[in-house]
Amino acid sequence: MDKLVPHPRFRGLPPRPQLQLTEQEVRQSYWRYGNAHIFPQTALRADLSVQRYAVFPRPYYVDMLKTCVDCARAFIFYAREQRYWYETLGFYIDVDCVRCVECRHKQHAAKRHMDRYAELQARDAPSRKEMMYFVDDCIFLFQQGKLKNLSHLGRIKKRCLAADS
Repeated sequence: MDKLVPHPRFRGLPPRPQLQLTEQEVRQSYWRYGNAHIFPQTALRADLSVQRYAVFPRPYYVDMLKTCVDCARAFIFYAREQRYWYETLGFYIDVDCVRCVECRHKQHAAKRHMDRYAELQARDAPSRKEMMYFVDDCIFLFQQGKLKNLSHLGRIKKRCLAADS
């Protein structure tokens, strides 16, 4: 457990148990808990009135040990984090957390770069500052393996040089 990816908001000791549920009660309450590595002592009661679910609501949230699909490190998907996802952000209850918080931050950064790259690429006459952002985004996306076509990068370089003159 010492090799867990730390979470900036939910790390530390779990809250004192609010519910006294057995492991079997928790596992039977929601289909995804069936074979997951769960910590029943961390159970929090869910507010079913604000959950978005297709078929079955989730009556409890419990800390779950998961493995990140990107970096393969272990992390805890905290019950408090689940409550935030499903009750505050309005995610569908069957959406699962598959990335640790660090890899989620990297994924969000890549999406921001890709969105800005697409927006700036479509502009006819970007400003000098926008061209600098465009180049930064190209470099980031190339390093991440999102941009692979070198001739496309060459056209971007020519466009930047032409805008600079």
